[in-house]
Amino acid sequence: MAEKVSIIIPCMSIDWMTEKCIKECLKLDYDNFEILVFPDSVDKKTLKKFSDKRIKIVPTGKVKPAFKRNKGMKIAKGKFFAFIDSDAYPRKDWLKNAMKYFKDKEIGIVGGPNLTPPGVNIWERVSGYVLSNFFVCGRADIRYKIAKNQFTNELPSCNYIARKEASSEYDPRFLTAEDTEFCFNCAKKGYKVLYAGDVIVYHHRRDTLKKHIKQMFIYGRDIAWLSKKDFSIGKLYYSILSLFVIGFTGMAIWSVFNEFVRKLFFIFLAIYLAIMFLSSIHENLKVTLLTTMTGIITHFAYGIGWLYGILFPSEKTEKVIWTSRT
Repeated sequence: MAEKVSIIIPCMSIDWMTEKCIKECLKLDYDNFEILVFPDSVDKKTLKKFSDKRIKIVPTGKVKPAFKRNKGMKIAKGKFFAFIDSDAYPRKDWLKNAMKYFKDKEIGIVGGPNLTPPGVNIWERVSGYVLSNFFVCGRADIRYKIAKNQFTNELPSCNYIARKEASSEYDPRFLTAEDTEFCFNCAKKGYKVLYAGDVIVYHHRRDTLKKHIKQMFIYGRDIAWLSKKDFSIGKLYYSILSLFVIGFTGMAIWSVFNEFVRKLFFIFLAIYLAIMFLSSIHENLKVTLLTTMTGIITHFAYGIGWLYGILFPSEKTEKVIWTSRT
């Protein structure tokens, strides 16, 4: 029999997206798994909907996803932990494709792309296009589109499977970036993190521009908090967009007082806008313009978030204080 996999789904509530996630997990063409769901709370009516013995629902109170994932690993019966977000759902071959890579004993984590689901609204599509753009997200763009298999430093916990022995506790104080630390800890144990293009989930994006901006700010803030917690030269990579924000703002102000700097600034601005526009062409002119605008805003939201995280202390509680879902 195949190795048992424990699918761990943290969520705020068992809403329609969580139900979709659970139902699609039940359709997986893998014959040995359990599904552990961790809502803040749950009522008896909802519990009755899920009578399948492979499903276990455990209310946790209003805590961050990291706390819920830790609880999942503690009660899991599987030798492998499959992490997925409640607003995502797996392709039918998700586990089957992932598990074949664990034949290599050096691989500790296998994950793949989290793609924008079909049929979503324009802002989810725009967010998906922005996140999959190399000129916005750099090397993290592979998380949002199908690319060739490759070893990587980190993957997002909306889509990866980890060996039990390669796993470590998530920091429950972090709303995001806890999965980055999880991957780093896996590498410290001597394991590799593999991105596999056929290990696919579909992941809803934020459905308004405001929510997208909040999410990008939180990403920047939390990775800065993680960088302060466990600094290394490699983590300076995450500061690139904050340096861009500082440089752009400083040059814009300086250009008001200096004609030469003003000319340089407008040349730089023209090149930047051209790159953003040409790398954002999708569907039609409206979507292209929205994607271009959102990509630029993403640079500033993430960069400002990183600066905030460097300047201010991290949260000290596992309770949810601020989220980008509302």
